[in-house]
Amino acid sequence: MRIFLASTYGGMTKTKKIEVIKKYTPKYLLESFYNGEKFCCEAINIVGNQNFLLDSGAFSYMNGKHITKRDMDKYVKKYISFINQYDVKYFFEMDVDSIFGLEAVEQWRKQIETQTSKKCIPVWHKQRGVEYWKSMCREYDYIAIGGLVLGAKKQEYPFYRKLVEYAALRGIKVHGLGFTKTKLLKEYPFYSVDSSTWSIGVVRGKQKHTFQNGTIVSKEIDTKGKKLDMYKLCAYNFSQWVLYQRYMDEVKICVKQKKI
Repeated sequence: MRIFLASTYGGMTKTKKIEVIKKYTPKYLLESFYNGEKFCCEAINIVGNQNFLLDSGAFSYMNGKHITKRDMDKYVKKYISFINQYDVKYFFEMDVDSIFGLEAVEQWRKQIETQTSKKCIPVWHKQRGVEYWKSMCREYDYIAIGGLVLGAKKQEYPFYRKLVEYAALRGIKVHGLGFTKTKLLKEYPFYSVDSSTWSIGVVRGKQKHTFQNGTIVSKEIDTKGKKLDMYKLCAYNFSQWVLYQRYMDEVKICVKQKKI
């Protein structure tokens, strides 16, 4: 299973972030187009095109702003231009069903695929339904499940596992967007997932992450009133996630279910 470390900036400057990533040489990186072409290029240079995932960043682009369809059309054109210029191999569609509707997302997907001569990684949300998932499995060899971070309830996890197993049995690679619940990962035959926990955990909870016995163990740091060295903690957490990344790269998950 590939663990793509999302190149977030929490806890450090963008420059420091690049220093940390270069120092610990991760195998796989994900970067958001919204963060800028410069940082996407940095990630590509570090891990290479085959080990890089490009997030459209469309949702972040729209967050808290009044974005029109015309604005999105311009954003899509820039996205296409970047993919072509840097020969990006793996990239997500404009994942904004909840704002512009599925029809608009499909139109942008078609535009991107036509103008890049490559297939997007389409992102399934539960509003699309099971039949849409099956159609994605017929039409694509690499697909993704979204909404696992904020929208999924604990009781829905067995259903999501069946979706992933359905795809895996048909040789389809599935990416779990933001799904890095380390205690559950070995139960899901994902081809890949991504995580920004290495930095977000520092900012939101002062969490120290340690790779131990095949998983990531989190511990909240008691600063005892002293100022926390965010950069140092982010760097340590990143180094531990790189170890976890290398470990999970060798893990094989058995597929059990055959029906959704």
